[in-house]
Amino acid sequence: MEEIYVRLLDEGTEVYRPVPATKLGPSVYKISSHAAYDTSDESWEFQPGSTVVVEERLLSGKKTLVATMLAPQIASHDV
Repeated sequence: MEEIYVRLLDEGTEVYRPVPATKLGPSVYKISSHAAYDTSDESWEFQPGSTVVVEERLLSGKKTLVATMLAPQIASHDV
C-alpha cells in the first residue's frame, strides 16, 4: 500500500489529505476503502474505494502523488 493525496473540499484554501492507496497501473491508484474518512469532519474530492489518476505535484516543498480525476472505467471484455 502506498500513500497518495486527496484534495479536501470546502476548506477555504487548498488542503490535501494523505490516504492509503494501491497502485493499479501507471498513474492509476485505488483509494483504500478502509481509509479513515469522517464525513462529518471532512469532504474529500474522491471517496474511499475510488479509482483515480494521479500526477506528481510539489506540496510543501515535497514531491507527492495527488489524485486529479477519476480513472476511466475499463470494460471487462477489454481486460
